[in-house]
Amino acid sequence: MQLFATAVARTRCPFADEVNVPLAALLTERAGEGAKDFGYKRETAGEFTRWGGPEAARLSRWVCAVAGKFTESLTGMPLAEAFGRSLEREAERVADEVREVAVGVTRSWASLYRAGDRHEPHFHPNTALSAVYYVAAPSTCEIDLLDPRPNVDYFDPGISLAGESHRVRLACTPGELLIFPGWLKHAVPPFQDEKPRMSIAWNLNYTPG
Repeated sequence: MQLFATAVARTRCPFADEVNVPLAALLTERAGEGAKDFGYKRETAGEFTRWGGPEAARLSRWVCAVAGKFTESLTGMPLAEAFGRSLEREAERVADEVREVAVGVTRSWASLYRAGDRHEPHFHPNTALSAVYYVAAPSTCEIDLLDPRPNVDYFDPGISLAGESHRVRLACTPGELLIFPGWLKHAVPPFQDEKPRMSIAWNLNYTPG
Protein backbone atom coordinates (compact mmCIF):
# COMPACT_ATOMS: atom_id res chain seq x y z
CA MET A 1 0.00 0.00 0.00
CA GLN A 2 1.03 3.57 -0.65
CA LEU A 3 -0.31 5.66 2.22
CA PHE A 4 -0.44 9.34 3.17
CA ALA A 5 -0.53 10.77 -0.34
CA THR A 6 -0.96 14.56 -0.70
CA ALA A 7 -3.24 15.74 -3.50
CA VAL A 8 -2.22 18.80 -5.53
CA ALA A 9 -4.19 20.31 -8.41
CA ARG A 10 -2.44 22.03 -11.30
CA THR A 11 -4.35 23.54 -14.20
CA ARG A 12 -4.26 26.41 -16.67
CA CYS A 13 -6.77 29.23 -16.63
CA PRO A 14 -8.82 29.18 -19.86
CA PHE A 15 -9.05 32.98 -19.93
CA ALA A 16 -5.53 33.80 -18.76
CA ASP A 17 -4.81 35.87 -21.88
CA GLU A 18 -7.73 38.15 -21.02
CA VAL A 19 -6.89 38.85 -17.38
CA ASN A 20 -3.12 38.57 -16.97
CA VAL A 21 -2.12 41.79 -18.73
CA PRO A 22 -4.56 44.10 -16.86
CA LEU A 23 -3.81 42.28 -13.60
CA ALA A 24 -0.05 42.69 -14.08
CA ALA A 25 -0.51 46.44 -14.62
CA LEU A 26 -2.72 46.68 -11.53
CA LEU A 27 -0.33 44.68 -9.36
CA THR A 28 2.60 46.85 -10.45
CA GLU A 29 0.64 49.91 -9.33
CA ARG A 30 -0.47 48.35 -6.04
CA ALA A 31 3.05 47.14 -5.25
CA GLY A 32 4.08 50.77 -4.89
CA GLU A 33 1.07 52.01 -2.91
CA GLY A 34 1.26 50.92 0.70
CA ALA A 35 2.46 47.44 -0.10
CA LYS A 36 4.08 45.38 2.63
CA ASP A 37 7.83 45.02 2.11
CA PHE A 38 9.03 41.98 4.02
CA GLY A 39 12.58 42.23 2.72
CA TYR A 40 12.27 38.91 0.93
CA LYS A 41 9.25 39.94 -1.20
CA ARG A 42 6.57 42.62 -1.54
CA GLU A 43 2.93 41.84 -0.78
CA THR A 44 -0.16 43.93 -1.49
CA ALA A 45 -2.28 45.25 1.37
CA GLY A 46 -6.03 44.73 1.58
CA GLU A 47 -8.13 42.04 -0.04
CA PHE A 48 -7.31 41.35 -3.68
CA THR A 49 -10.92 40.30 -4.31
CA ARG A 50 -12.07 43.79 -3.27
CA TRP A 51 -9.58 46.08 -4.98
CA GLY A 52 -8.75 43.92 -8.02
CA GLY A 53 -11.76 44.93 -10.09
CA PRO A 54 -13.68 42.71 -12.53
CA GLU A 55 -10.63 40.62 -13.45
CA ALA A 56 -10.08 39.76 -9.79
CA ALA A 57 -13.72 38.83 -9.32
CA ARG A 58 -13.74 36.65 -12.44
CA LEU A 59 -10.49 34.92 -11.53
CA SER A 60 -11.54 34.34 -7.91
CA ARG A 61 -14.84 32.78 -8.96
CA TRP A 62 -12.99 30.43 -11.26
CA VAL A 63 -10.46 29.52 -8.56
CA CYS A 64 -13.25 28.69 -6.10
CA ALA A 65 -15.02 26.58 -8.74
CA VAL A 66 -11.83 24.66 -9.52
CA ALA A 67 -11.21 24.12 -5.80
CA GLY A 68 -14.73 22.77 -5.37
CA LYS A 69 -14.34 20.30 -8.24
CA PHE A 70 -10.92 19.32 -6.88
CA THR A 71 -12.43 18.42 -3.51
CA GLU A 72 -15.36 16.58 -5.06
CA SER A 73 -13.06 14.53 -7.29
CA LEU A 74 -10.97 13.49 -4.27
CA THR A 75 -13.90 12.65 -2.01
CA GLY A 76 -16.07 11.15 -4.74
CA MET A 77 -19.13 13.06 -3.51
CA PRO A 78 -20.71 16.52 -3.66
CA LEU A 79 -19.28 19.18 -1.35
CA ALA A 80 -22.37 19.24 0.87
CA GLU A 81 -22.27 15.49 1.42
CA ALA A 82 -18.54 15.47 2.12
CA PHE A 83 -18.92 18.39 4.52
CA GLY A 84 -21.86 16.76 6.27
CA ARG A 85 -20.01 13.50 6.74
CA SER A 86 -17.02 15.28 8.24
CA LEU A 87 -19.34 16.96 10.76
CA GLU A 88 -20.66 13.57 11.83
CA ARG A 89 -17.39 13.05 13.68
CA GLU A 90 -18.82 15.41 16.29
CA ALA A 91 -22.27 14.14 17.20
CA GLU A 92 -23.43 17.44 18.68
CA ARG A 93 -23.01 19.16 15.31
CA VAL A 94 -25.26 16.84 13.31
CA ALA A 95 -28.53 18.44 14.33
CA ASP A 96 -29.01 20.41 11.11
CA GLU A 97 -28.55 18.84 7.70
CA VAL A 98 -26.09 20.71 5.49
CA ARG A 99 -27.81 21.19 2.15
CA GLU A 100 -25.41 23.44 0.30
CA VAL A 101 -21.67 24.04 0.61
CA ALA A 102 -19.39 26.21 -1.51
CA VAL A 103 -15.72 27.12 -1.53
CA GLY A 104 -15.19 30.71 -0.40
CA VAL A 105 -12.26 33.10 -0.08
CA THR A 106 -11.18 34.03 3.45
CA ARG A 107 -8.09 35.98 2.41
CA SER A 108 -6.47 37.02 -0.88
CA TRP A 109 -3.34 38.96 -1.81
CA ALA A 110 -0.71 39.41 -4.51
CA SER A 111 3.05 38.88 -4.20
CA LEU A 112 5.83 40.51 -6.19
CA TYR A 113 9.32 39.01 -6.30
CA ARG A 114 12.39 40.82 -7.59
CA ALA A 115 15.92 39.54 -8.16
CA GLY A 116 17.23 37.99 -4.96
CA ASP A 117 13.82 37.53 -3.33
CA ARG A 118 12.66 34.22 -1.87
CA HIS A 119 10.07 32.88 0.58
CA GLU A 120 11.04 30.41 3.28
CA PRO A 121 8.91 27.29 3.96
CA HIS A 122 5.53 28.16 5.47
CA PHE A 123 1.91 27.04 5.55
CA HIS A 124 -1.44 28.82 5.88
CA PRO A 125 -3.15 28.16 9.26
CA ASN A 126 -6.93 27.71 9.49
CA THR A 127 -7.11 27.24 5.73
CA ALA A 128 -8.72 24.27 3.99
CA LEU A 129 -7.05 24.88 0.62
CA SER A 130 -4.30 27.21 -0.56
CA ALA A 131 -4.39 28.49 -4.14
CA VAL A 132 -1.61 30.21 -6.10
CA TYR A 133 -2.05 31.73 -9.56
CA TYR A 134 0.85 33.03 -11.63
CA VAL A 135 0.21 36.33 -13.40
CA ALA A 136 3.54 37.39 -14.90
CA ALA A 137 7.19 36.31 -14.98
CA PRO A 138 10.09 36.52 -17.44
CA SER A 139 10.53 32.73 -17.20
CA THR A 140 9.14 29.87 -15.14
CA CYS A 141 7.82 30.37 -11.61
CA GLU A 142 9.33 27.81 -9.25
CA ILE A 143 7.65 26.65 -6.06
CA ASP A 144 8.80 23.99 -3.61
CA LEU A 145 6.25 21.69 -1.96
CA LEU A 146 7.75 20.10 1.14
CA ASP A 147 7.20 16.54 2.30
CA PRO A 148 4.65 16.92 5.13
CA ARG A 149 6.02 13.95 7.11
CA PRO A 150 8.24 15.56 9.78
CA ASN A 151 10.53 12.59 10.39
CA VAL A 152 11.55 11.58 6.86
CA ASP A 153 14.90 13.38 7.10
CA TYR A 154 15.79 12.01 10.54
CA PHE A 155 17.79 9.08 9.16
CA ASP A 156 19.06 8.02 5.72
CA PRO A 157 18.37 4.27 5.45
CA GLY A 158 20.28 3.93 2.18
CA ILE A 159 17.21 2.70 0.29
CA SER A 160 14.07 4.83 0.03
CA LEU A 161 10.76 3.00 0.34
CA ALA A 162 8.53 5.95 1.15
CA GLY A 163 9.55 8.65 -1.33
CA GLU A 164 11.74 10.64 1.03
CA SER A 165 12.34 13.42 -1.48
CA HIS A 166 11.88 16.13 1.20
CA ARG A 167 10.55 18.55 -1.40
CA VAL A 168 9.16 18.65 -4.92
CA ARG A 169 9.97 21.66 -7.10
CA LEU A 170 7.37 22.64 -9.69
CA ALA A 171 8.14 25.02 -12.54
CA CYS A 172 4.94 26.85 -13.47
CA THR A 173 4.24 29.47 -16.11
CA PRO A 174 1.96 32.54 -16.08
CA GLY A 175 -1.64 31.43 -16.40
CA GLU A 176 -1.26 28.32 -14.24
CA LEU A 177 -3.06 27.65 -10.96
CA LEU A 178 -1.97 25.40 -8.09
CA ILE A 179 -4.28 24.21 -5.30
CA PHE A 180 -3.11 22.18 -2.31
CA PRO A 181 -4.07 21.63 1.34
CA GLY A 182 -3.53 24.65 3.57
CA TRP A 183 -1.35 22.60 5.93
CA LEU A 184 1.18 21.71 3.22
CA LYS A 185 4.43 23.65 3.66
CA HIS A 186 5.65 25.41 0.54
CA ALA A 187 8.44 27.81 -0.36
CA VAL A 188 9.70 29.99 -3.20
CA PRO A 189 13.37 29.36 -4.06
CA PRO A 190 15.65 32.35 -4.77
CA PHE A 191 14.34 34.34 -7.72
CA GLN A 192 17.10 35.68 -9.99
CA ASP A 193 15.45 37.31 -13.01
CA GLU A 194 15.61 41.08 -13.45
CA LYS A 195 11.95 41.52 -14.38
CA PRO A 196 9.50 40.90 -11.52
CA ARG A 197 7.48 37.76 -10.88
CA MET A 198 3.84 38.33 -9.90
CA SER A 199 1.45 35.85 -8.32
CA ILE A 200 -1.87 35.87 -6.48
CA ALA A 201 -2.75 33.70 -3.50
CA TRP A 202 -6.05 32.75 -1.87
CA ASN A 203 -6.89 31.11 1.44
CA LEU A 204 -9.98 29.03 0.76
CA ASN A 205 -12.47 27.43 3.15
CA TYR A 206 -15.77 25.56 2.86
CA THR A 207 -18.81 27.74 3.56
CA PRO A 208 -22.14 26.00 4.33
CA GLY A 209 -25.24 27.72 3.03
